[in-house]
Amino acid sequence: MKKNDMRVLRTAALLVLALGSLSFSAGAVKLKVTAEVANIRIKPSISSPIIRQFPEGAILESVRQEGDWYLVRFEPDESGATSGYVHESLVLPLEERTAAAPRAQTAEPAAKKNVDKPARTEAPAAEAELPVVEEAIVPPTWTITISAGGQFAAGGDLNKGAVGLADSFGATNYGVEGGKDVKPPHLGLIYGGEVAVSLSSRLYVSVGVDYFRTSQESLVTFQGETSEDILTIKPMFQAIPVRVGLVYHPFSNFYAKLGFAYYFAKCGYTYRLEQETSWKENIGDASANGLGLWGGVGYEFVLSETFSLVLEAQGQYAPVKGFSGRDTSETSETTEPTVDQGKLYAYDVRLPGSPGYPLVIISSRRPSSYAYVENEREAKVDFSGVALRLGLKVRF
Repeated sequence: MKKNDMRVLRTAALLVLALGSLSFSAGAVKLKVTAEVANIRIKPSISSPIIRQFPEGAILESVRQEGDWYLVRFEPDESGATSGYVHESLVLPLEERTAAAPRAQTAEPAAKKNVDKPARTEAPAAEAELPVVEEAIVPPTWTITISAGGQFAAGGDLNKGAVGLADSFGATNYGVEGGKDVKPPHLGLIYGGEVAVSLSSRLYVSVGVDYFRTSQESLVTFQGETSEDILTIKPMFQAIPVRVGLVYHPFSNFYAKLGFAYYFAKCGYTYRLEQETSWKENIGDASANGLGLWGGVGYEFVLSETFSLVLEAQGQYAPVKGFSGRDTSETSETTEPTVDQGKLYAYDVRLPGSPGYPLVIISSRRPSSYAYVENEREAKVDFSGVALRLGLKVRF
């Protein structure tokens, strides 16, 4: 190949590259933020989530314009986003858009042009004042979450009393402790709903309500030489906590929560002793209200702009006391049950030569008035524990 031919090929290649570079940058426009803060959103909609914010005076690069919105690109931050949409009321183009720009103005037909109208004189760029514009008021984002899962709760005095009853009965009548066969309740199902409203792009205030309940029945058999006794023990506790708190999103999909809750709590027990020819039974139910604290972390699996799946781990501290209710006792020899209304007491029975055994009973009479009773106190039902929940979030 001749040198002249090589020179022609090199010149053509350089020309192609130069034209490609020009066509690539033709649609790009520099934008200056004129509002106090410019919100960058995922989609060109005022209800779309905000992913970045730029202060007044910041320079952005627009890729194209879609209606009243500019698609801009920028360096990523911790969220990883590199592009988003900004409303045209928040920025001012610093360059004239070339013919290659995606958005073009429709030319006025020549027949309708006013040829006598003098040309409009543009003010020099140095003397033009930036317009003072404000973004339209952004309505808050509302979310509703419905969730369900499992919760582990400590139980408190109610569970200790169930074990202590089996231990004290077995030690007194058979010389053995039966508490090892009692399975106090801890794990139960929890259901709930929550409404949250945005205070900013990352901070929400939430109000929610849950329902939690757990119970466990244990049958303890004591086998003697000539007889067999069966002790049935079934404690139960439940709560409806009304929760108020704050939700913070350090990242778009991850969040942390913290707040307090007011508990509407109930508890109960069934103690039944069956012997060869007789039986006796106590059934109690009581209620109380109390405050607790809660917090948690969660992750959102975004399904669409409206729906997300939520996986959340939550912990709570909520020992509740001050229960009052009634105890209904009945035996195989009575025709009518006996009802006693009073407080839910926790106390220890310490028999001669034996360790103390914790018990729980609803009574109008203080247990300390009986022999061998010590450490009398108001019984505490402890809802403190952890929960794991899966839910569906709807964004409005």
